[in-house]
Amino acid sequence: MSIAKDLYKEKESLFLTGSSTLRMAALVGIVIGLVAAGIGFFTHQGPRVWGALLFNLFFFFCLGFGAMAFAAMQDVIGATWGRPIRRIQEAFGAFVPVASGLFVVFIIAVMFDIGGAGKVYRWIANPDMLHHFWGKRSWLQPNLMYARVFFILALLTYLVIWQLRLTLNRDKAWLEGRHDDAVYLGEEVRVKTKYWSAPILVCYGVGFTFLCFDVMMSLSPTWFSTLWGGWQFAVMMQTLMAALLITMFSLKSHRIGEFIKQQQFHDVGKLMHGFTIFFAYLTYAHILTYWYGNVPEETEYYIHRLHGPWLYFVYAIPLLGFVVPLYLLIPKWAKWSKTWTITMSTVILFAQWLTYQLIVQPEVIKHEDFLKGIGPLLEVGMFLGIAGLFVTTFFWFSRRYPMLPVADPLLEEAVHGHH
Repeated sequence: MSIAKDLYKEKESLFLTGSSTLRMAALVGIVIGLVAAGIGFFTHQGPRVWGALLFNLFFFFCLGFGAMAFAAMQDVIGATWGRPIRRIQEAFGAFVPVASGLFVVFIIAVMFDIGGAGKVYRWIANPDMLHHFWGKRSWLQPNLMYARVFFILALLTYLVIWQLRLTLNRDKAWLEGRHDDAVYLGEEVRVKTKYWSAPILVCYGVGFTFLCFDVMMSLSPTWFSTLWGGWQFAVMMQTLMAALLITMFSLKSHRIGEFIKQQQFHDVGKLMHGFTIFFAYLTYAHILTYWYGNVPEETEYYIHRLHGPWLYFVYAIPLLGFVVPLYLLIPKWAKWSKTWTITMSTVILFAQWLTYQLIVQPEVIKHEDFLKGIGPLLEVGMFLGIAGLFVTTFFWFSRRYPMLPVADPLLEEAVHGHH
């Protein structure tokens, strides 16, 4: 705990307030999101607004939820290398309760068809379309779907908050100068998280899979995929690694950044590269299976996305989300070279943002209506709104808690290069 004792003299430097420019940009983003939604409702594009909210919210929810799942993975195996960036992951995770609250608002809007939200899920607006699908008709019951989503969100949010409270309490003791208590709590939390992370990960895996089934896959009710949960996990983790790298580089000029070494950049970069391949593998597994099966209710999902503007998404996603990073992330230096790595991370984030949009919007609007009203600026505006909320939550967290897990007994080993 020598590092923790040394850092106590400069504990104020471990908090992150963010520049006034960045905080203002986040606020402006929220306002733009609200304006975009207002224009969408005013131009009678309610379902499109709710669809844009859904996929953008899911994008950022996955950043927060994936970060906490990644933290649990490290805890269960006792990994030390990621300790210097642990608090960044937890700052991402602070968005999960916020996102869950917005999901609840979305589901309530669907329940009462507020602003056309009831038309987002076609099987709710037209239950007869599932008449010939006994299994789907049994699973996709509106009230059951609402109950499942509420329960899963409550469970995942509770577990995320439990993780956060557990690791933050030991640092509170350190902040209060109770160093002996911090040492005791640090070891107690290490043991407890190592024990409980395995069942938590099971709950995360099952809960996330069914959440993806209900809020995303059921947008196309006659189509299904048994790989959906795993594929969504691959997208989530590739996106998370890209967001982590950008945040890590942005903190290098801060006191916290002195503890983020080349090792952390290299390891996160390797994971991003690996999940790039995993994402492509599961995507190809989807397409290959449906191609040789050639079942109309399965192939229709893809054929529908080969028309209008969606075709450009189909070309861009594998190129930007797989081909480009696959080859350009091969060199070792590509994982820690600031300009190169940030560029690759940004490309991946953009590609997977297109992925989420390609999942949702073709089921909500006709391709010939894509340019209606303010066109794709609506989706961009909603992205800026949720992004602003995400950044605001991040800084809310970083102003209240030290952005280095100083009471973590494994931090010392991580600083000295142990894995």
